[in-house]
Amino acid sequence: MNVVNAGSRFQIYGEDVKTYKRLPIMSFEVSFNKMTGFFLVSRPDLSINEEKIYGNHEEKVNKVIKSYKCSTRNFGIILSGQKGIGKSLFARVLAAKAIENGLPVIIVNEYIPGIANFLSSIEQEVVVIFDEFEKTFGEVEHSDPQEEMLSLFDGLDNGKKLFVITCNETRKLNEYLLNRPGRFHYHFMINYPTENEIREYLKDKLSPDYYEVINSIVNFSRTINMTYDYLRAIVFEINQGYSLEETLNDLNITQSSSVTFNMTVTLTSGKVYTTYGRHIDLAETSYEWYDAYDTKSDNRLRFAIIPSKITFRDGQLYIKGENTKIYVDPDDYWQIEDEDERKAVIKKAESQSIKEVTFQKNTPDFTMKYLV
Repeated sequence: MNVVNAGSRFQIYGEDVKTYKRLPIMSFEVSFNKMTGFFLVSRPDLSINEEKIYGNHEEKVNKVIKSYKCSTRNFGIILSGQKGIGKSLFARVLAAKAIENGLPVIIVNEYIPGIANFLSSIEQEVVVIFDEFEKTFGEVEHSDPQEEMLSLFDGLDNGKKLFVITCNETRKLNEYLLNRPGRFHYHFMINYPTENEIREYLKDKLSPDYYEVINSIVNFSRTINMTYDYLRAIVFEINQGYSLEETLNDLNITQSSSVTFNMTVTLTSGKVYTTYGRHIDLAETSYEWYDAYDTKSDNRLRFAIIPSKITFRDGQLYIKGENTKIYVDPDDYWQIEDEDERKAVIKKAESQSIKEVTFQKNTPDFTMKYLV
């Protein structure tokens, strides 16, 4: 029997009870019991389920650890970006590096009133990870959990800590967390993999029998915001022997409200019109109307597509002319004074048809980059 005394309270424990002056170098989760309050539960260390880490995660993690060691107060980092892009992997790499450097890791998976005071009571150096902070610490009735945490992040307690926040939507973070390097020194916006990183990943993961599709997958990555989750799913399908076209059409990876497209409309006559930076709901089954222009003459083409009919060819998004429409606005030809001539021109315009429309993910400078 072991008797543990805290204040006026005496607690009876079995022979396996141990007492520490400091937390052991391991991983914990925060738990809460209405009767006994907050406590820590040991858990397996965050594992890195990747044989190889792509991008600059390890370089940035080393930078964080080095800066934290040089700091004399609490230190924080924000990891933001779309789901599946590598935030959790970054946090896992950081957790492993923290354990290597003698820092216990505490995982916070939910908000419970008073949790800031509990974490503040831990008077030693630890790493505290909040996954999807804007969600688990979102506003609740009559309370703003994120605001409750500000004094903790400011370092008004006795134990220096490294705080790590991951978030998908920075707009849902408290305004006093962003642009405040005194609270969160680094804000790493995890980027989409580069073309070189995509090629490297595909060469590592694809069976050599399917290397011929690598260029097409890289081309496809130019049409959407490619994530490692997407790449993992594509590789999984291709390695089972499915074609790239079938894979891209079947996988649930095309829907993204954050992506805009440049569209190239090619008529059966060979004439080409373009339009830039358009949002497209790839699940829409009705016609959606757009305006495109001939860059040489500035003539307008009013056309419609059925977005759900958009498909893939050699890694490029395109739609067949049969799933498009052209609308000719007579008012566009007001400058032709002769009525018969104007009618003839309008009739000719109405006889036009679209061969196909191709789509390119919009680049920040609105530069058209045609796929090969």
